Amino acid sequence: MSHLYLLGVATLTLTSAGFAGSDTNADLQARLEAAEARINELSAATNTNNWLNDTRSDEIRSLVHDVLADADTRASLQGSGATAGYNNGFTISSADGNWSMKINGLIQERWIYDDVDDRTDGAGLPEDNSEWGFETHTALLNFSGSIAGDYGYNIRHHVGGDGTGDDWAYGTIDLEDGWSLDAGNMKVAMSREWLINEEFQQAVARTYRGGDWGNGDGIALNYEGDDMRLTGQFMNFNAASNTSYDNNESSYRLLGRLEWMFSGNWSQFDQFTSENGAASGTLLGASLMREDNGNGVPNANNTWINVDLQMEFGGSNLYAAYSHGDMDGTNNNPTNFTAQYGIYLEDDFEVFARFQEFDSDLDNDDSVSVFGLGFNWYLSGQNAKWSTDFNWADDGMAVADQASGWQVSGPDNNQMMVRSQLQFYF
Repeated sequence: MSHLYLLGVATLTLTSAGFAGSDTNADLQARLEAAEARINELSAATNTNNWLNDTRSDEIRSLVHDVLADADTRASLQGSGATAGYNNGFTISSADGNWSMKINGLIQERWIYDDVDDRTDGAGLPEDNSEWGFETHTALLNFSGSIAGDYGYNIRHHVGGDGTGDDWAYGTIDLEDGWSLDAGNMKVAMSREWLINEEFQQAVARTYRGGDWGNGDGIALNYEGDDMRLTGQFMNFNAASNTSYDNNESSYRLLGRLEWMFSGNWSQFDQFTSENGAASGTLLGASLMREDNGNGVPNANNTWINVDLQMEFGGSNLYAAYSHGDMDGTNNNPTNFTAQYGIYLEDDFEVFARFQEFDSDLDNDDSVSVFGLGFNWYLSGQNAKWSTDFNWADDGMAVADQASGWQVSGPDNNQMMVRSQLQFYF
């Protein structure tokens, strides 16, 4: 429209000039040429702008097409409606839930101070009574989930730390009606203290020698009902975990465990603590295990029984366990008793006390009494917490326990230990 307007102005100017006479012809001619030049310039700019608009439209149309194509590709890779997020672990799942993976991780960093009366080395020479230092006790990843709906997996692997904590790798078949079959490397299901994972313990570590029943390779048949749970395990005895079958020497470990839930729900007993306002519950468990040495050392067979009680009161908790062993090879009958109580003083602050009496029933190893007091400050529940406990043991410990931090001490040597730990769990 601008160039048409100028053209009109130029025409009127030329018409007016006809009445002015020949004296102004040269001036009018110059003005007309200037107007034509400006018209040509504006016309060229208009054509350029139209070209830019067309090009820009094509580019935007192409960009939208690429974005939509990328979204379609991502949707197809997700398996049509896949979900991802956090639910007690980072989760990835197909829309129907038949395929899933949950990822958990745990880091536990400890500082330990230990003091033994009149400490000596292996040759009986005196050493410094006290030792202290930091240790990354646990650094692990856990992967679990479902396979094609009726099958599952659970793999926990230490990627750092001292490697003395929980490790396993097994698959699961859902047999329906509450029954399932596990196959692989798994915990020996003797006590609640051992079955409760490291991140859900109340004290900094499990009890001395009584809290770790180890792992084994084999199979387990499980049943879980509304108020009763059964586990039967058949696994190697001599062979270390994840080693060749011929190391087993035809030995076996046969175990049965029964749990009866008087009140509560199964999931609440996966941890010792019972925070303010939580549901109350009572769980009684009993285990019987036979260990047969097979072609190994003759007559080195063992029989174990264990009974434990776990109670939660919505702000406090109680745990008690007793185990007894009959060791054919050494003709001794070790026993262990544990009692543990915790109570919340604030919604995020808990104190606890624990007592343990361990007797190996060996001539050169007196019974050991262990007393512990401690606290948990739940910075963000079990996901971030600070735990500290103060422990004292009398009469000496003939065997060191790396998982809990106790050192060897003589029959008449008391031992004191302070442990403080930061836990990060997701």
